[in-house]
Amino acid sequence: MAKKLKIGFDARMIEHSGIGVRIQHILEFWPFSSTDIELHLFGDVQILKNYSLPHNCILHSYRAKVYSIRELFGHWKMIDLDILDVPHFNVALPFLRKTIVTVHDLIPFHFKEAHSSLFKRVYLQVIFFLIKNFSKQIQTVSEFTKNDLVSTFFFSPERIQTVYNGISLDLFSAKSDALIQNFRKQYNLPETFLLLVGIDKPHKNLPFVFLNLEELWLSQKTKIPIVIAGTNGKISPSLQKFRESFPDFVIILPRIPYSDLSTLYQSATLLVYPSLWEGFGFPGLEAQASGLPVLASNRSALPEVLKSSAAYFDPENSENFQKELLSLLGNEKKRRDLAISGKKNAKDWAWSRVLQDYRSLYNI
Repeated sequence: MAKKLKIGFDARMIEHSGIGVRIQHILEFWPFSSTDIELHLFGDVQILKNYSLPHNCILHSYRAKVYSIRELFGHWKMIDLDILDVPHFNVALPFLRKTIVTVHDLIPFHFKEAHSSLFKRVYLQVIFFLIKNFSKQIQTVSEFTKNDLVSTFFFSPERIQTVYNGISLDLFSAKSDALIQNFRKQYNLPETFLLLVGIDKPHKNLPFVFLNLEELWLSQKTKIPIVIAGTNGKISPSLQKFRESFPDFVIILPRIPYSDLSTLYQSATLLVYPSLWEGFGFPGLEAQASGLPVLASNRSALPEVLKSSAAYFDPENSENFQKELLSLLGNEKKRRDLAISGKKNAKDWAWSRVLQDYRSLYNI
């Protein structure tokens, strides 16, 4: 009888946005049986028990803070593993040769204004040098990030495998009209509005949208308001100023439970996705699965994921953005067609489907 493969999975970031969504769904849609693999999960045990976990997995208390000195040493039980799967580049150095490292994007490297700490930048350079030369394998969440690793840090493409993120089609399914109306009342939302989802960091490109909407509102080319979600209650000075200048046109939502996101998308008229850099881009797929048309930046991984099922604009060209936005707002049929093609695209990204690539990642 073949020996079970002992796989360790670092799940400390399970409650983070983006990376946490990936961890949650990898564990929920774990593509192996307990007869194939002995799975060891490392993280806060009490938090992990709140999520859907693979049958017969073994939990280990591992509460080293992310980006701390302590995490560089790992957990003593990792020595028994055949493979250690780390869903970010915060690796345990003693076990690097058995580690599969996931790289989502190189935003901390490319956007220096948001990550100006000299220590963090030196740390990033050192860690990527070690990952490139000593890790077992690297996985990325898009071909865009894979190519970025090759061109920026000179990784060997043969050592990188892309295992995409996915979408929970059950969670982002159609909601009833009554539920949508109750959601609008709960958050005091208008019947029609643009939706923007994202933290106010440079790569998200929110000021670009603010500037252009200000021009459109002042010129009365449109009167549609915008709802901003995903800031986690943190409002930057530029966002605060924007809201104060247009109190009747700008609504900033508090933190929305992940389970309510689909209702938010289905309450909106159009998702505006202006990012300059995304390693994957969950909101675009979430919106599409919910039936919301998407107007997206034509940069980074977004065209790779959304394909021809979204409308695109140049996120540094105001004239192009305004033209595409007004065109969509004035054409209900085009929005409806994008909603249909978007739903079709989202079906191709079901977690249960994309995670089948994990079998080749583990060489099973």
